[in-house]
Amino acid sequence: MQLPVRGHPLHTRSLTLVVESLSDGRWHARGDVVDLRKVGFVPMLADIQPAGIIHQMSIELVVDPATTQIDSVEVDQRAVAVEPSESTRGECCRDPAERLHALAGERLDGAFARRLSGVFGGPRGCSHLLTLFQLMASGLQRAFVLESELGEGASAREVGDRLFRRAAFIEGFEAEDQSIEMAVQLADFHSQPLAPGAAPTQRLAGQWDARVFARATGAQRTLSDLLLADRMRTGDTLATASWRDQSGRLATLEGSPIIPGLARRLFEVFDAAEDRLLLDACLQLAPGFIQVMAAVMDRWLSGGVPEAPGAAPGPSAAMAEAGSIGGLPDSCYMWRAGGPMTSMRTVRQLEGADE
Repeated sequence: MQLPVRGHPLHTRSLTLVVESLSDGRWHARGDVVDLRKVGFVPMLADIQPAGIIHQMSIELVVDPATTQIDSVEVDQRAVAVEPSESTRGECCRDPAERLHALAGERLDGAFARRLSGVFGGPRGCSHLLTLFQLMASGLQRAFVLESELGEGASAREVGDRLFRRAAFIEGFEAEDQSIEMAVQLADFHSQPLAPGAAPTQRLAGQWDARVFARATGAQRTLSDLLLADRMRTGDTLATASWRDQSGRLATLEGSPIIPGLARRLFEVFDAAEDRLLLDACLQLAPGFIQVMAAVMDRWLSGGVPEAPGAAPGPSAAMAEAGSIGGLPDSCYMWRAGGPMTSMRTVRQLEGADE
C-alpha cells in the first residue's frame, strides 16, 4: 500500500517510542519528537526560524507494567522554537515542562489522556510534548496487553531487552495546485526473546502497520482523497501478510476541515479498542498539518495564500513583519493570552496597521 504523494517535500515529523526492560521488572520508556522543516524560513517576531531541525524533544518514563503506574517523568527539550530573551521577558518553550513531573504516580489507563490534557493542554503546556506523550501513552497501553499475551516468554527477557517500539512519521508535501498532501506511517513492533538457533526474524512477535493519506485543499483546508490501510505481520508471515484497505471508514470526513475538530470526529469513527492503531495514525494529521503549514511561509510573504473563499491574497512581507504570524491563541504556553509573545504580536500588528 504505497502512499500516492507527488508534491514538493515541505516537512517531516518523527515520533518514536522505545520500551526496554529494567532489572527490577519495571520498564524504561523513551519518546522522541523531531520536526524537520525542509524549505524556507518563518519570521518569529524578534528573529527568524530557518529550515532544519526546529523541534527536538524527549520524554523518559519509568513505568510498572504490573500496575501501569508511571513512577518517574523526565523531559528534555534540546531544540525549541522560542529561547529565553529580553523580548520574551525571559520566558521560553521549556518553562511548562515541569508540569509533566506531576504525572508521576498516575496510571496509564483509559482516562489518562484526559488527565494529561488537563495538566498540559493548551496554554498550560507545549503542544509538541503533548502530542508525543499522547502517542507514548497509547503505545504503552498496547505494550502492556501484548506483553501479557506473551505469557512465559516475557519472563525470559534480559535486562535492557527492547520489547516494544512505536514509530510514526508524518510527511507534508505541496502539490502543483497548492493543496497540501499529508502522509502518515505508523508501526508498532513487539519483540520476544530469541530461542537458541532460531532465525533472527523469529525475534518479531508482531508488527502492526497503519498508513494514511489525505489532501487538504482550498482556503478552508478541507479533506479529500482520503486513504487508509493496515497490516499485521509475525515472523512467520513476513512474506504473506497483506494490507487491508480501510479507506471507506474515512468517508464521513471527506469535505470536512483538517482543523479544527478533526480529533473529535476521528474518535467518533474509531470507537472500538481494536481500532486504536488506526485512530493513533489518523490523529497525527492535524498536529502534523500545523507544522507543515509553516513551511509555506514563502507564499504568505509574497501574498499568495488566500485566507477565505474569494478573499484577497494573504499578508504581504510587510504584514508578516508586523507580526501577523505565530501560534494560535492559547495553543501552548508561549502563545497564551496575555503572555509576552501574544502581547508582542499585538503591538507589532498595531504598528504595522499604522504604517
